[in-house]
Amino acid sequence: MKIPPRALWFSITCAAFLAAFFASGLQAAETTGGDPANQSDRFTAIAIGSPDVADSAIAQTGRATADTIAVDYVGRICRAAPEQNVPAWDVDGWANYQRLCNELANRPDDVALRKYLGLPIGRLADTGVVIKSNRGRSAPSWLRWSSGSYRQIETPHLQIFSRADDSTSRQIAAELEQVYWVWTQLFFPLWESQPQVALQLGQLDPQQSVSAALASGRARLSTRGKLRIVLFRDAQEYVQTLRQSIPGIEQSTGFYSDERQTSFFYPTNSRDGLASRQHELVHQLFREATRSELSGDSPGRQADFWLVEGIAGYFESLFLDGSLATVGGWDSPRLQHARARILGRRDELAFAELRDGGQTNVQQRADLARWYAHAIAQTHQLLDRGDMASRRWVYGMLASLYQIDLQVPGAAEPTAAERSLVRFLTIDDERLRTNPATRPLEQLCLGGCQITATGLAQIPPASNLQWLDLSRLPIGTGDVTRLCPRPAELNQLSLEATRIDDSIAAWIGAANRLTEMDLSWTACSDQTIASLGGHNQLHTLWLTGSKVSDASIPTLLRLPGVEAIDVQRTPMTAAAIGQLKIQRPSWKLNPLQLLTP
Repeated sequence: MKIPPRALWFSITCAAFLAAFFASGLQAAETTGGDPANQSDRFTAIAIGSPDVADSAIAQTGRATADTIAVDYVGRICRAAPEQNVPAWDVDGWANYQRLCNELANRPDDVALRKYLGLPIGRLADTGVVIKSNRGRSAPSWLRWSSGSYRQIETPHLQIFSRADDSTSRQIAAELEQVYWVWTQLFFPLWESQPQVALQLGQLDPQQSVSAALASGRARLSTRGKLRIVLFRDAQEYVQTLRQSIPGIEQSTGFYSDERQTSFFYPTNSRDGLASRQHELVHQLFREATRSELSGDSPGRQADFWLVEGIAGYFESLFLDGSLATVGGWDSPRLQHARARILGRRDELAFAELRDGGQTNVQQRADLARWYAHAIAQTHQLLDRGDMASRRWVYGMLASLYQIDLQVPGAAEPTAAERSLVRFLTIDDERLRTNPATRPLEQLCLGGCQITATGLAQIPPASNLQWLDLSRLPIGTGDVTRLCPRPAELNQLSLEATRIDDSIAAWIGAANRLTEMDLSWTACSDQTIASLGGHNQLHTLWLTGSKVSDASIPTLLRLPGVEAIDVQRTPMTAAAIGQLKIQRPSWKLNPLQLLTP
């Protein structure tokens, strides 16, 4: 992906940029030793509230033993890291809570475990979560909704006032309950119920199951109150209701109000809509489901607002797959954009500048999208890479921001965070081998990474790709077509400086929904361009340094949507380029500024 005008370096220059970072003593992959918790680049938790989790687990693993599922997020945060001089962290109750979740995943019908967590039992167990839906009568007065004009949905942890249909309201309620349970597992030390769990499960015999211990008593989890959610009928009602009090609300699909202590959404099945619900609920969870003493203040008002948004953006990577939930990982949608920005455009934002920004001055930035990209990417690298001290530091910072009394041993503020981020984003074959993608890929940016055809082969074919960037990778046509067997779904494609040639013409011809394509510095010629006859939505075409010639002029002129095209350093003659200028004066022709290495 290119944004003109910018300096376009030859591919060797791009490689040299990354090499400069690694030559300074940084390695392309994290050194994690033999620690399984550190080798993984993501958290794995149990998807509590997901029906039929045991059957799903057996299908995934092929095993039906008592230890079919055994996640270890506690070890990822709490085990000692002697090489970093980081001691073990003993969080009362966390290890036993993890044991409880693992037992539930393997025995989802266990009555004692389900009662303790407040999950439905008996014939209702397959629903995953208790949901009560009634005619609404007690919505907040500031909504100005008349009695009976909405539904009131109650779950164990949520109170939802909804003008969406009942089926949609229930679906979103169940989805948000699952987010809640994953959050409690990963951020147990900050959760309001941590002292309660520590008291109820703290003295378990290691040889005794959690279920057996609970069956002999009457312990139940409880919370202070429910999280309030408002679900509008549609986007129009969402905007009309909130636009006077929240400028720019029309650009969002969800919002959490500190003042109202309420999250606002409208139904949408888009990936952005789901990510927004996860993002805003996490804001609400840290504010209302922890032991926070913030009172009327907002977290990060003076500084470190990057982590408030970064941790919520991190949770946008949450993916639920049967019994398991993953958060983080190189395949996180947000990290694809971070790679395009940081590796592709060589954009840097000093970590000190991120830390200095408070809520008010951040919201006034002209480059807010850039700021968000760096805040979320930095959160990913601190939590996902194999650095125990940095992970602990994130937990300690969150406790500080939300004024939660928590002592975190071994936490250390990261150093050289900018270089570490480049290293983290520049994944290699080994990272792909040891960390298989856990979600269906719709966006994939690996441009500028240290990946070969062997590494790319570790990624299963992705039939729903909409954006694919493999720029500057030593891969050929077969590697591309295997990875993306349905090019008709693509709307953005970058194969700059790869080893493709005209053998890709038929595949590109099938990608007729493309809006932007980059074939710069490839061996593609007029044969490939001839395949673009049906590409009516294509508005940006980068052919710099390719083999296209004057013979492609008729095809290019027949493309109705073109706005920008670059054909510098190609066999195309000056006369032909002049013809393009005359016949298409509105085109941005050759907008890139080329520099000799």
